[in-house]
Amino acid sequence: MPRAVEKQPIELPVAEATEQQSTADPALQAALARQIAAAQAGDKAFADQRAVADAAIARAAGAAPGSEGWIQAQETITALETARTAVRDAAAAIDALQGDPANASTGNRAAIDAAAARVEAIEQAQNATVAALIAKLG
Repeated sequence: MPRAVEKQPIELPVAEATEQQSTADPALQAALARQIAAAQAGDKAFADQRAVADAAIARAAGAAPGSEGWIQAQETITALETARTAVRDAAAAIDALQGDPANASTGNRAAIDAAAARVEAIEQAQNATVAALIAKLG
């Protein structure tokens, strides 16, 4: 049976977790900038291909699945999917940087997270666009 003194809580000082703040490595920042630029260029190519897909889907409106117009619209959606490669490659390259122990400093992690968020936003917008076009075609 514990004694009264043993039932009393022990007050321990709460130490804040501290990690020395740092700035991102310039070489890493340059690599991230290249990946973001590649994703943005890929998004431009995607937008150009989207215009082609929009036109093909508009022409195929009301066409029966398997008809010539419908097949052409499907082919433009496939080309649109292919146009997403640059953004996916940039996202994969940034993911690889996240897993590299050399990038464990706070500044590097923050820079990688910011770049990943930018590329992910582009990727999510492209996902929504493709899904909408597929739904529109039926």
